[in-house]
Amino acid sequence: MGELVAGTPALQLHAAVSLPLDLVSAMSLLYRAVPGSGLDPWLVAARRRLPSELQADLDLLHGFSGRLLYYMEEPVMRFRPLLPEHVAADFDDLMTFLEGLDPAAYRDMVCHALGRVHRDLGSDPPAPVDDDSTHEAAWRRYLEPGLTTAPIDEVLPLVLDPARLKTRTLRLMRGVWELVYRDEHASRRSALQEAARLARPAAERGVGMAFAELTGNRPPATLVGQLTEVERVTFCPSAHLGSFVSYILYPPDLVVFFDAPGLLARQRQGSTLDMTSSPPPTVGNGVAARPDVLPEPALLEGLRALADPNRLRVLELLGEGELYAQEIVGRLGIAQSAVSRHLSLLERAGLVTVRPRGGMKYYAVDGNQLDALAEALRCRGRVDGRV
Repeated sequence: MGELVAGTPALQLHAAVSLPLDLVSAMSLLYRAVPGSGLDPWLVAARRRLPSELQADLDLLHGFSGRLLYYMEEPVMRFRPLLPEHVAADFDDLMTFLEGLDPAAYRDMVCHALGRVHRDLGSDPPAPVDDDSTHEAAWRRYLEPGLTTAPIDEVLPLVLDPARLKTRTLRLMRGVWELVYRDEHASRRSALQEAARLARPAAERGVGMAFAELTGNRPPATLVGQLTEVERVTFCPSAHLGSFVSYILYPPDLVVFFDAPGLLARQRQGSTLDMTSSPPPTVGNGVAARPDVLPEPALLEGLRALADPNRLRVLELLGEGELYAQEIVGRLGIAQSAVSRHLSLLERAGLVTVRPRGGMKYYAVDGNQLDALAEALRCRGRVDGRV
């Protein structure tokens, strides 16, 4: 009869609209919606409409838990939005739950998010403990591998003060909702519901086929390798994702976002998706990069990214070939947290690409983007057709 082994339950596949999940997706997109990102212009404009203090919250709270932005997933996933009784939850339901949590729970969310970062990096150090005499230094060491755009001297005081961490987390969620996303979500909700209805037959075909049919791409290899931890896959429509790919891997749940307007347009045209394309390169939480025309804001973003001697040194190093982050740290001789910030800024400007492999992230120069940047400069230097 062969060996008896413990079975693994079959994956449960669903398609649903979830306001809490839609909100966390929208916040991650707003965080990335800088000029030159190629994201929906509505997102870029919405980010600009946020007051400066909310933009600071957006960048800080998304910028210290790795490229996959783990921390801001934590409050929403703690709410367990996919429970049957929570699928129809509104914003007030979510905020009532989060406001009722003790501030210490937000510190726990930081620990869980950073634990996920460390596991991605192949390490698993214990989280700092409050009675440790080197408490602040221990937190600094624990935080540094997850830093991207957030400076350690702003993150550390926030983590050491859970009440302040809770206040800023809820302020960001409430501010984004009230100032830019409440009306937008309401205007799009019927389309999202229709897209979820249309997606349900695809979800019955298995996770690989459904992922391909709804996103237009095969699942990334890094995601496929972790499906053994997943029991339930939920496909959620997004109004502003476009051709990007985004997902939340939070075992036992996997949430895959897909482009709702695109699905509705294909349905109207009676067309089918090409399910043979390769997954695009990811730039965090499964959000995938795509080429785009270089507008003036992207030129300015690229020039700002280049306006630092250390970032120029990074590009020189990567010009010799692909390197993983620790190699860059060793060759530059500066702190890992500083290298992480420099790489993140270069990546956001589209000047470098990142490729996960074997638990490490490999960086390379995006030659096409550098060429586009150079051409944009040349165009501005031409007089009567001459350079």
